[in-house]
Amino acid sequence: MSKPALTLILSAMPSEIRLIQAQLKHRQAGRLACFPYETGVLMGRKVVTAVTGVGVTNGAMVTALFIQAFQPAEVLVSGTGSRFNPRIRTGDTVISTKTIHHAAGSLTDKGMVYRKVRGPLAGQMTHWYFRPAPRLLKLAKASIAGYAALPVTVDGVTYQPKVLPGVVSASDMFGVSDEKIADMKLKLNPDIMEMESAAIAQVCTQLAVPHIVFRAGSNRTQSNPGTAYRKLGQTAAAAAARWTVYFAGRLAAQEAGA
Repeated sequence: MSKPALTLILSAMPSEIRLIQAQLKHRQAGRLACFPYETGVLMGRKVVTAVTGVGVTNGAMVTALFIQAFQPAEVLVSGTGSRFNPRIRTGDTVISTKTIHHAAGSLTDKGMVYRKVRGPLAGQMTHWYFRPAPRLLKLAKASIAGYAALPVTVDGVTYQPKVLPGVVSASDMFGVSDEKIADMKLKLNPDIMEMESAAIAQVCTQLAVPHIVFRAGSNRTQSNPGTAYRKLGQTAAAAAARWTVYFAGRLAAQEAGA
């Protein structure tokens, strides 16, 4: 008898994974090298959950280690990101249709020139953006209609956040200048900007492990987002986590043939 499929769920910070881990049944703690993790059953799906830390290096390092150790059927990324596109409100969760390294290439007097770089294998070129696994994207899009997000209140206004497909960009930059924002809007037009998912997506693509990214909007994209993120980050983290929990149930139902 084959082993049940296992899903690896990664978040950059404890605040982004906490709600997911609280929903685990048969919850157990472990450690891989120096990195703590928790396993359990989430909405009928066997999962491993872990914190990567912030930034592309941390994200890539932890992803590669955990994929090697646990051989997951897929990787889910759940977390937050600044709201680049005005259509995204705080708490809206973006299902990434493309995840972009927005600092990959050459920075010129006319802004970024995005380009591939040499990969680790002879003759291989690594792209600067990555798409999720088609089966996961298809399931995520189909699952939106059956999902009821909890209302959020931001600046005195209460509303029900949306879950919607969109474009996510990432780099080690927490905040970016108005010039960088304008250049990104012209060339990439992302919905969300954050710090890990492009690296995670790159590792998953290189190792042929299906992945998908879920990022909820927190503060607007700006040069100095610290205060705004502290105000809105928890709302965004909870919104993304609730959707991720729901999606794990949809994975379990799909595997069961429901």
